[in-house]
Amino acid sequence: MKNFLITQNVSYDSKKGYQFSLSKDWFDYSAKIGINLIPYNYRFSSKYLINLKIEGVIFSGGNDLYHLNKKKENFFRDKEEKKLFKYFSIKNMPILGICRGFQFIAHKFDGSIVKSKNHIKKKQKIYLLKNNFLKDKSLYVNSYHKFSVNFLPKNFEIIARHKDKSIEIARYKKIYCLMFHPERKNYSQKKIDQLLKKILKMI
Repeated sequence: MKNFLITQNVSYDSKKGYQFSLSKDWFDYSAKIGINLIPYNYRFSSKYLINLKIEGVIFSGGNDLYHLNKKKENFFRDKEEKKLFKYFSIKNMPILGICRGFQFIAHKFDGSIVKSKNHIKKKQKIYLLKNNFLKDKSLYVNSYHKFSVNFLPKNFEIIARHKDKSIEIARYKKIYCLMFHPERKNYSQKKIDQLLKKILKMI
């Protein structure tokens, strides 16, 4: 079973300082797709990662990017996750970006992120453009994001879009990006589980 590091949601309280949290959904889902999750403590150390035998990283959802929402916790998370992204990129190790994680990766590659309209809903249809993983032409997924990625550079392969042309699934080498949350309930859950398992086999 592969060990994947996963970033956590960050909150800040003037009395308690920074606090980190990760939904139980992620631990349930990781067991389902066959990976072992290790929550990231936002204290970067290459020696620590090597000792844990980490084989990939998941940049999870929660929070906004600092340039989109200038809160203290967003600044902290961006700063710390940049270190992590640099490490995994140099090592050419698998990277999976989910929702906010997708936006973070898009921003690193000078993609375009815009405020979303009608994307906070339990069910929406997305269209597979280059069907490398599934036979279906569309999926019904959840959607909780206030911001969408509507442009990525040419080195990215766009796999799925929403009808408003925003990007829902994309990849570049060992980097895979999903705008929806596979760990939460989806109407096309079985297909999404297949998608994640195929991605993990490819990387």
